[in-house]
This record gives sequence, structure tokens and C-alpha cells, in this order.
Amino acid sequence: MEKNSKLKERVTLKDIAEVVGITVNSVSKALRNSPNISPKTIARVKEVANQLGYIPDLSARSLRNVPLKVVAVVYDNIVNPYFAIMNNHLNNELRKADYRPMVFFETNKEGTLSLEVAREIISFRMSGVISYVIPTKEVIELFEDHNTPIVLLGRTGNSLGIDSVASNDYRGGKLAGYKLFDLGGKNFGYLGVTQTLNINNERLAGFLKALKNNGVTVPLENIIHNDTRRSTYELMDELDVVTKKIDSIFCFNDQIAFEVIGYLREKNIKVPEDVNIIGFDNLQSDIIYPLKLTTIDGDKPRAAHLALSILFTKLKDQDNKEMTGKIVDVSLVEGHTTKKR
Repeated sequence: MEKNSKLKERVTLKDIAEVVGITVNSVSKALRNSPNISPKTIARVKEVANQLGYIPDLSARSLRNVPLKVVAVVYDNIVNPYFAIMNNHLNNELRKADYRPMVFFETNKEGTLSLEVAREIISFRMSGVISYVIPTKEVIELFEDHNTPIVLLGRTGNSLGIDSVASNDYRGGKLAGYKLFDLGGKNFGYLGVTQTLNINNERLAGFLKALKNNGVTVPLENIIHNDTRRSTYELMDELDVVTKKIDSIFCFNDQIAFEVIGYLREKNIKVPEDVNIIGFDNLQSDIIYPLKLTTIDGDKPRAAHLALSILFTKLKDQDNKEMTGKIVDVSLVEGHTTKKR
């Protein structure tokens, strides 16, 4: 039997209008929940649309210069589970407002939101932007020119003059420092990311301040930054836990902390018996891991909620140029990678 190779024709607003018995314009308004259309008609139109298999033509909307109810979400580390978790919280909040997220992945080596990605976002007629990546000055101006609000998430935007929501990274570092000192730590280490990232420096500064308050100075060779995209194993080789007799390590995030634990196990160094480990992000609040990590929690659902609240405020009032910067408090979550007191 010869297969029918003819593609199914796309269902149009006209098809729905003929079934319901109203105009195409009324169907369009009903699908957008217009207050000019009765709830009964809206329900009937959506029912018929579902039965017929109607799919909106988003490209046609963009051609009419109508911003889509879609928010661009930009990040640059596709392997870090933190972003998947945060994107899930963002998606939950967006759906409540009948919005959807669209992910854009930034790959430039500078670690910034580039003009290339920004132009792509604008071409898709995104309503707004949530970015984990710091935008350049040119990108900020481009979004302003196109009335596309942006909120920086996980970073402070004060110096850039843009809206932002960040965790209290300095306090998080202090909590880690106090905890490791209270456990009897003598030789401390820090494993971070690039020094161009301010939150890396804030977490480290809080960590060092807590130890300084207890009369402890951490040698510079025990503070390892990843400015050249090296692997965690390379960083740990440089830290040289055995020779330096390091017994306490604070890691920039949980992903690094788990990699550190894997490295130490390969070297037959026990955690926490030989070395106490503290991470940052509390990934285990959303993902079950075989080992519960001692970590700093930044209340991810609240951060997502605040970021989108700021964004929606700007979408409702595009003349609102007031900058909003929110800081989410942090807390220490005790796990099995630090000794019990």
C-alpha cells in the first residue's frame, strides 16, 4: 500500500472561526484571553483549537512586532546542574503568569553576554531577559533601545545600573569560614573560579574575614582561582592537600565540591575524616545525591520569584527606570562532608 506522503495542512484561525461560527478576529482575541470576548466564547474557541490541533504561528506574531510572552534565559555553563534547577524554578513562576522561557547559551570566552546573543534575543521578540551572565555596556544599551528589560540573576548589577537579584555571597563565605574553624580546622584552602567574577571574590572575602576574626591567615598558595578554565583535578594538584596538610576546603560551588571529593577519594584521602569540605548552592535541595554535602543555601525559589517580579514590573511600566537590586539571604546546610562537633 502506497503511503500518503502529503504533509498535514496547518490549522488556521479561519478553520477555528468556521467551526465556532465567529470572525477570525474574534478567534484571535479569544486565544489571547481578550476581555472583549466572553469567557464562554473563549472556552469554546480553545476547545475547538485543541480538537483541531491548532498551533500558533509565533513567527507571524513577531513579524507584526508583537513581543511574545516568552522570557529569554541566558547562562554559560551547560554542565552545572545549578542552572537546570534555577531554570525549573523560573519556569514554574513564568507559567503562573502564562509566560514561557527560551534558553540562550553564551559561549564567548570573556564570560559576558555578547552582542551576538543579545541581537538573537531581540530578533525573537522576547518580552524580557533573565541573565546569569553579565552583559556588556553595549548589550545593555541595545536592550534599552529595544525596550527589552533585563534582570541579572545570581550577580549584583549595581555597578552596571541594571536590575539584579543575588545571594549574600559575602555572608555565605563567612558562614563557611566560621563552620570550618569551629570544627578545629588548622590549614584552610579555597577553590574558586575566575577572579573576574565578583561573586567568586565576595565568597572568598567572607571566608577569609571569618578566619581572620579567629586569628587565622590563609596563605596565598592555598587560594586557587580558575582563571584559565582548568579542570578541578588540575586545581587540586596545585593546591597539594597532602604536602600542605590542608584539612579544610571551601569550594566556590557544589559542582566543584563534588569534584574535589572525587579527587580526594582517588588519593585515598577521606572526607570528612581527613578533610572537611563545604560547597555553595545546595543542589541537593532539588537533586538526590549519594553523599549529602555541607553547603551554603541561597534560597533558589525566592531568587527566581524576585527576579521575575522585577521583570514583570518593568514589562507593565516601561517608563519605570528605577534600578532594583535585591539580595537573598543565605544559610548553612549541614551534611556529611564535615565532621560532627
